[in-house]
Amino acid sequence: MISSLPVLITPNALIKIKAIMAKKSIPKDHGLRLGTKNAVSCGTTSFILGFDTKKTGDDSFVFEGIDILIKKNEMLHLIDITLDYVETEDISGFRFEKSIA
Repeated sequence: MISSLPVLITPNALIKIKAIMAKKSIPKDHGLRLGTKNAVSCGTTSFILGFDTKKTGDDSFVFEGIDILIKKNEMLHLIDITLDYVETEDISGFRFEKSIA
């Protein structure tokens, strides 16, 4: 397990993640998987999240009582990313954004 989570998870996202875990009865051996899909160095990277068990090649973190799972080879793509949950009259959902330094 690594001590420093490379992704910032906002309070709104944390509340929603915990609510989903409770509502869907996510098993205790599952963590929140954060990852990438079609990651590229100089282009658009799509991010994914879901609940999963730890696999070989994963780094794991504990954040506010939630196990966070990230594949080691996807870690660089998630550094300085913020996971937020937004809810407006028009949309609601999780949003990944590059943190501004």
